[in-house]
Amino acid sequence: MARWNCVGGETKEHSDFNMNLQLLTLDSMHGWGGRWRLRVARVLICGLIASTCASAGHAAARNPGQDWQLLVDRSLVSSTKGLAWVQHESQSAGVALRSDRPWEGDALYISSIYYLDGEYRMLYRGLDVRVDGESSYLCLARSRDGIHWEKPELGLIEFDGTRANNIIADAQGRRLGMCYTFLDPRPGTPANERVKAIAWTDGKRYYHWARNNKGNLKMVLLASANGEVFQEMEGYANTLRSDRPNAFDGGSIFWSAEEQCFVGYLRWWDEGAAPHPRSLQDWMIVHPGTRSVFRVTSKDLRSWSEAVPMSFGQTPREHIYESSTHPYFRSPQLYLALANRFNPGRRGISDTEALGLRIRTLPNSGGGPRYDFTRDVNDLILMTTRPGTAVYERPFMEAFMRPGVEPGNWGSRSNYAPQHGGLIRTGRAEMSFLVTRQHLQPGNHIERRTLRLDGLTSLRAPYAHGEFTSVPLLCSGDRLELNYSTSGVGEVQVEIQDEAGEALPGFSLNDCVPLIGDRISGGVAWKAESSLRSLRGRSVRIRMVLSDADIYSFRFAEDPR
Repeated sequence: MARWNCVGGETKEHSDFNMNLQLLTLDSMHGWGGRWRLRVARVLICGLIASTCASAGHAAARNPGQDWQLLVDRSLVSSTKGLAWVQHESQSAGVALRSDRPWEGDALYISSIYYLDGEYRMLYRGLDVRVDGESSYLCLARSRDGIHWEKPELGLIEFDGTRANNIIADAQGRRLGMCYTFLDPRPGTPANERVKAIAWTDGKRYYHWARNNKGNLKMVLLASANGEVFQEMEGYANTLRSDRPNAFDGGSIFWSAEEQCFVGYLRWWDEGAAPHPRSLQDWMIVHPGTRSVFRVTSKDLRSWSEAVPMSFGQTPREHIYESSTHPYFRSPQLYLALANRFNPGRRGISDTEALGLRIRTLPNSGGGPRYDFTRDVNDLILMTTRPGTAVYERPFMEAFMRPGVEPGNWGSRSNYAPQHGGLIRTGRAEMSFLVTRQHLQPGNHIERRTLRLDGLTSLRAPYAHGEFTSVPLLCSGDRLELNYSTSGVGEVQVEIQDEAGEALPGFSLNDCVPLIGDRISGGVAWKAESSLRSLRGRSVRIRMVLSDADIYSFRFAEDPR
């Protein structure tokens, strides 16, 4: 695994082939009897190999450690032939949480999902619909498995004459509104500070970003033992700042085990970016530009780096309403973004449908016409980025999740993934994410969507066959495991090559025992050898030839024997 240091608030990769690298793998087995596990393995990379590679002019091999390498990351692949990149569609698993309490309103929004003390916890926004405007309440839901959610009675805040609700509070008994919340998993974090929140306040109430109340607010950091009662921490006021337009109106903050610092992917308005031509006039913000993302880092939440705008390569600029960026739980080297794409002016429902859905309007803070949430549509897109970089990769321009056949999901500001804590494991071969549905409607709820484990994308071969070859990788385990699926007639074969692309003796394609079936973790074997122990520490390429099959991910692993 690559090692990173925060330098002046930003991060840089470094490698040293003359030392033992500590390989840290964070493996989430939440809900299936496991815990966050820190596995430490040592890989001896001798100086002879490094000097040989350097003298030959080869780039240093990527060190994957023993994390799963997802083929959503196209930088893993050096060449392909006869294969198709496939983005897989999530499946609905039904309603995870319905807005059915008076304080929840009709605009559920997930601030964070985190795993703590043997259960998942979700902090989400409720909305007091008795107030003509935004009067939000941060609420708590809990789940043992990430599938079935309950709303505990916390008894902290009075609503409509009762404290029998799941509204969270600060230490002074005041409600919190929508804000950034995130887990602080650092070793040594005090038990009463494991969950953090960043909000803005005027001393009377909390706001989710600094522009509310015309900027006369201070940013505060709050901490909680479990996400139920938060206490303001001293010495952190106004540490997170930016002069960028519309800064902090959304985004994600998390602790990165790879970078050893907190990382934020936060929203701003990029006035210099021309939106995609299919984006029509934004009726809420009329000046030029697009909603975008900047990146910041902090070692201690006291000082933050300068904001660095994220780039999107050569892809057309689109409105990124929420970046929803997080480390993938089976590969902390890879940050995944289940980002909400906002498409202004692209109306997907008729006036008649809108009336039937009873989509509520909201007052215009600028005194203009009321905000009408029937004239735009939101969907999800998939992006990736890596520690220490400021580039989002768009493996597909097509939507990762469309609004779907339910007309209520075509209302504006529907279809948001959580700001913090995206994908979670909910079965042996299943992972899930939650998404808000039917915004500002009586049917407002949170839906669970499922995918195959690692199954965001795959490389797919037709009946005839196809193949791909990886970039140089450090062989960092005793065996090679694949997440794959074949038809009854399909198969997968693997060849291990040297950096020059020549098959290594005993590990050629003809030596490989074909893989047939459907496995989340299937070991590769060759006729004379299944162990890679003789190759450990060596730079290799992996060539896979497949027919009527999909490859989702692969990894080097320890021999279980």
